[in-house]
Order: sequence, then structure tokens, then C-alpha cells
Amino acid sequence: MKIINIGIVAHVDAGKTSLTESLYSRTHLEYQKGSIKNANTVTDTLDLEKERGITIKTASVSLNYMDTKINLVDMPGHIEFFGEVVRALNVIDVAILVVSSVGQLPTQTRRIFDTLKEAGIPTIFFINKVDLPTAEPEKIIQELYDKCSSQLLIMDEKNKEVNQDIIIEQSETLLEKFMNDAPIIQEDLDKQLNEQLLEAKIYPVYLGSAVTSQGVEKLLTALAKIELKSQMTEEVSAYLYKISYLNNQKQAFFKLLSGTIKRYDTYSLNKSESIKVSRLLTLKDNLFEQTDLIETGEIFMLPNADKLMIGDYIGRKPSLELTLPEPTLKLTFDINQVERMILLDLLTEMTTEDPLLNVKIDEKTSEISVTIFGRVQREYIEETLRRKYSFESLTLSLPKIVYQEELKQSGVGCIEVDEALNPYWATMTLSVTPNDNQGICFESLVTTGYLKQSFQRAIETSVYESIKTGLYDYELINITVTLTDAEFFSPVSTPSEFRKLTPYALYKALLAAETVIVEPVIEMLFTSNKRYLGKLIGELGKLEARIIKVKELKDEVKVKARLAQSDFLMFEENLNEMFKAQAYVTGKVVSHQPVSDHTLYQQGKVDRIKSLLIKE
Repeated sequence: MKIINIGIVAHVDAGKTSLTESLYSRTHLEYQKGSIKNANTVTDTLDLEKERGITIKTASVSLNYMDTKINLVDMPGHIEFFGEVVRALNVIDVAILVVSSVGQLPTQTRRIFDTLKEAGIPTIFFINKVDLPTAEPEKIIQELYDKCSSQLLIMDEKNKEVNQDIIIEQSETLLEKFMNDAPIIQEDLDKQLNEQLLEAKIYPVYLGSAVTSQGVEKLLTALAKIELKSQMTEEVSAYLYKISYLNNQKQAFFKLLSGTIKRYDTYSLNKSESIKVSRLLTLKDNLFEQTDLIETGEIFMLPNADKLMIGDYIGRKPSLELTLPEPTLKLTFDINQVERMILLDLLTEMTTEDPLLNVKIDEKTSEISVTIFGRVQREYIEETLRRKYSFESLTLSLPKIVYQEELKQSGVGCIEVDEALNPYWATMTLSVTPNDNQGICFESLVTTGYLKQSFQRAIETSVYESIKTGLYDYELINITVTLTDAEFFSPVSTPSEFRKLTPYALYKALLAAETVIVEPVIEMLFTSNKRYLGKLIGELGKLEARIIKVKELKDEVKVKARLAQSDFLMFEENLNEMFKAQAYVTGKVVSHQPVSDHTLYQQGKVDRIKSLLIKE
């Protein structure tokens, strides 16, 4: 049986979960269709999802239609659960972007479409809620045409000839036939429609209602007719895209990209390890049931997957289209010692499900923190924690910017064996130099003939252990540390001596170079009606943003600008109010710049090595 994986994405409240319900009930006649209002949908299973009526976790169901197994992945609609969306996009074959026909085209819909387009993911639009008296599907389609893509195919009889013209224009073969007055048969058009959809050159548009099931069967038929490109290899390749817990047991969810996987067989894991598949479960309806064989394209689950992590792969390493942006905000937790370990256990479990949370414990202050995208994710984390345990002392901070430190200039730190500061039988000179977004790097100019490899490895290890924070206790970034000179004294010198001495020389080099506290610089792209251009320029001027480019297109204007993240957060928070919910903004971190808040330079608790060097 043919297998196709469909991802359903949309802005909050567009009706994507309702569409999943409608598609599922259409192929499961015994199933009574659920609703968000009644909190009994087949995919929204978390209590928090049922209460809020928004999708937070990625759920999957399968259905069979026209000899095709269709796996439906209902994904989060809020940008702050974007990590979950992007991981799921890496396993789907085609996306359905649900758009409400009531009101205006939401800016979030455009943001989702931009992500799909950038990744080259085939996309079908479903214009929902056309049964409502306030529906204006023609207006929404025109907005999609103006603001998303002009290559829309409205899949109804009225637009049949227009669709054919678009398909022919996109095909060299059909265009040549047309120019030579050669006959073009329906089979040629259907084949080109399939190819152009998979190449993301065209975007079919279906109209209907998820609640009344209007247009749903037509959409189902279109999905079943899609013919995916055959895999060029039979080599096994599977990607782990999701982790969840059921009754404290860890479950790992994969997509098999190529080859077959059999129960009881052993396969390579992450190239360097191996895994024996003792239990193998496949998606059927809304459950995973045991099977002996998984075929290409299938979604499957391995239970009791204690050692597996998101991003792991079985067999050949997959080439993924989408990479995840790093969260740039931090959330900290205040809790008493009695409940601290319970909090850490729960956060560790949540980080396993979503590695972007990246739970950390500050070595000096013991502060617990995670990284997040924004306010809604903070609310989800707090409510999830409180549902799992009745904390009495837990409080969460507001989202904070993740400040970091960079070098002002190069610096050298030298510790001689006869210095009073040096208790070890070793001499060492380290230099620190800023680098261009390469992270933390270590180099050695000392030959192994002069200083043994074991000594140099001890120094390198200590550098990476010691350079986690700078002079003001923020994370150090973009630094190259170079061992320029060293001397050992036989027979008393040991690798341990050099490992222990390294922090002294390193911090001395940092003091010589000096560091500056920086925050992310956001490059934002703002889109709105032309009438808001003057207001935008004024607001960006107040924030001291640098405008890079202004582009006008019909009644819209696009403005690219760069500004500090602290200013971008304020701008984004007030966006809907300032521009009457008619603006669309995206942002990405492109660099860092020194902070304007000089209170951040109040040096906190310093360790013994720092205080010794400062006194010197």
C-alpha cells in the first residue's frame, strides 16, 4: 500500500484540528467526530490542549483511502512551539495549510507559509469555514495571491482552464506541445500537476468546511492521488523526530526515509553504535500497534527507548531540509531545596521531549534555567509543571534576554613556574583572540616534541571546562584560545599540573583582552500596508534601529531593519496595537552588539582564581 505523510499546519483557530477530525471521521465511519469545544478531539490529548483549544504537541493519526495510507500530523499553530513544528516538517511529504475564510489573512499564516516555501515543502491550501455567513473565500484567495504566491490553482470546475494554463506555463514539455498545437491529454496535465506540486512550483487551493465536511472528500481524493518520487536507495535511513513519555516510559517516534526495518534485526545507530529492534510499533488509526515490518515512508515507534534522543538516526544519516533556530530568551526558576529535585526531574523529562529547552544549572549560583521562544511557551511550561506536581515554592521569571560576553581585543596570559601565584610545576602562555562566529576554538602552536601530547590534551580539556563564563559571569562566545608557549619540569610535572594551571593563564589573558557584554542583534522584516510606513519609520527611529531596505509592492511595503533584541521584543509586543493587527514581522539573530544597560557590568561573585588575578 502506498504511504504518504501529511502535515496539517495553520494559524491558531483556523480549524486545522477540526480538519483532522473531519478527515479521520470520513474514513472511520464508526468514529464520532470530536470538537475542540467539547475537548474530545482525536489528536489534542494533553489536558492543557483540551482546555485552551490550541495544539501544543505534535500528534499523529492514520487513515486508509483509495489504497493509500495517509498519516496525518496535526501540528502546533503557535510560533512559540515552532521547534515542534520544524521537527515534524522534516518527516512530512506534503503540508496542508489551513486558512480561515473569515476576516483577514493572519500574519502568522504568512509566516508559516514562508517557512514551508523556504524549506521547499509541497503545500496545499484548504480555505476553511466557507459555510459561515461571514465567510469571504474570494477575498482570502486574493490575499494569498497578493501576499503569498501567484501560482495558486483553485481546484474547482470554474477555474479548470486557468489551472491548465498555469500548469502548461510551468512545464517546458507541455509548453512546447502547446506552441506546436500538439494535443495535450488529461494524463499529461495530471502528471505535471503532481510533479509541480512536489517541486513546490504550484499551490492547489481547496475550499470547504471542516465542521460540515464540505470539500473534505475532494481533498482526501487529491491526497490519495499524490505520487511521491521513488527512493533511489534501499539503504535503511530513519529519523527520530519526537520523544514522549507514557506511564514514565520513554517512547521514540521515527520516520523511515528509505529501506525496511524488521523486528529482531540489529541496525547501526548514529553511525557509531547499534540498536536491536525487539519491539516495533506502527501507526494505525490513532494508536501504535505491534508489527514485524516497517516499509519506506512509514511512521513508527520504539517503546522503552531510554537511551534514544531527538535527532538520532538509524542506518544512513538523513539529509534534513530544515534546521532549528535557537531560542534567544531564558526562563529561570526559584524553588526551595525540598522541591528542587522534583523540578529538575520534570524539566529533564521536558527537555528530552524538546531539546531546545536546554535545561542548565549555574555552577556558581545553582540557578536553574531553560531557553524559550517567548511568553506563551513560558505559560505552557509553568502549567505543565504544576499539573505534574503541586509545587508550593515554585516561581518562574519573566522571559529574559540571554546576554553573552565577547572579547574587546586580543590578550595574552602568562604564568611562570616561579611566580608566587603558581603552585604548580608548569609554565604556560595562552592567547585569546576574537573570531568570526566560530564559537569557542582551541589551537596549539607548541609542537608535541616540545610538550607531550598528553600535556596538551590536558590543557585543551581545561580550556573548554574553564571558558564557559567571562569576566562578568555571562557565557563567552566567539573566542579562539591558542597555546603559544609552555614548559614542563621533569620528572615532577604531570598533565594534571597543566590542567590545573590553565584557568590561571586563561583568566589572565581575558583580563588583558577585556570583555564586553553583548546581546543579540535581530534582523527583522516588516510587512504592512503602505499607509503605515511613516509610523513604522518613526517607531524604528525611537528604537535607534538601522533601516537596511525599503521595498514597495502594490499596496504593501516591506522594510528590513536591524535592532537590539531588547528593542525588538518591545516592538513585537506592541505590534498589533500600533499597526491595528495589519503588520507582519519576522526576525532572526544575525550578530551581537554591546548592551546599553551598563548596570549589567556589576561584577558578581568571583571565584578564587579571578580574585587572585585581580589583586595581582
